[in-house]
Amino acid sequence: MNIKMTKTERLLLCGGLVGLASLMLQACDTVMKEETDTRERICGNWKSTEAGPDMLVYKEGELYKVTLFRRKGVRRVLKPETYLLGRTEGGSLYMNTGFRIDVAYNGETDVLTFSPGGDYIRVNTDAGDGGKTKEKEDMQQAIQ
Repeated sequence: MNIKMTKTERLLLCGGLVGLASLMLQACDTVMKEETDTRERICGNWKSTEAGPDMLVYKEGELYKVTLFRRKGVRRVLKPETYLLGRTEGGSLYMNTGFRIDVAYNGETDVLTFSPGGDYIRVNTDAGDGGKTKEKEDMQQAIQ
């Protein structure tokens, strides 16, 4: 099959192909942003909107972990409990603490919901000068 094209037609075809390639790159970029791991976005310190314990979500190697900071005993000593944050093939998050706790994240309101367990809001623990606040230092010491 021999197709004869003028120079103008070839330039128009090349321009159309370049435009199509740029659209495909934009589409790939959009899909990649949507498919980012939710666990990466929820890393940080969280505080319960009710009376639940504070928690820290962080990445250690390839694993994502959740550390709950509960006060136990008569002296109300801070006892951290750490659990793995898993992800199903469908993308939903869960924790296994002896029973399954489903985890949902609303990116628009920045609210983390545990079922059962209630809602958590993100705590900004960075000081304005880039230093650490006392709360962040206490949480890091409790993990160690």
